[in-house]
Amino acid sequence: MRTLVALLLLANLGFLALSQGWLQPYVGLSTQHEREPQRLAAQIDARSVRVLSTGPAASAPAPTCLQAGPFGVEQIEALEAALEPALRAPTRWQRQPVEGSAQPQYWLRVEQPEAALRQQLQDRVAATAGASLEACPPPR
Repeated sequence: MRTLVALLLLANLGFLALSQGWLQPYVGLSTQHEREPQRLAAQIDARSVRVLSTGPAASAPAPTCLQAGPFGVEQIEALEAALEPALRAPTRWQRQPVEGSAQPQYWLRVEQPEAALRQQLQDRVAATAGASLEACPPPR
């Protein structure tokens, strides 16, 4: 029985030395080291985080240039005729031919469209099969 008590006392002293880090310099054992230091380094201080917008992605700024199309010759002429009042100054617009197309097709490129013109373009594109409305590609 004395041997069992002595072994338990020795085991408790060993665990105390391990948990306090006293064995680290001698055998490299410790319970105090970081187990995943990369996670601690990647943590963000919650006080420094700011919520910019709680709305949906629709609250993102509108593109400064839109292109609608592709349209055939008759379609682009009808579109320009329907949008002619809205396409006046200061709005800049131009036709751009579709490269590599067998039949003549065009994109209607509109610089800085106002909200009403943007809505009219969306309505026209929705009514035209195969047409889309997207932000202009960056200049080459």
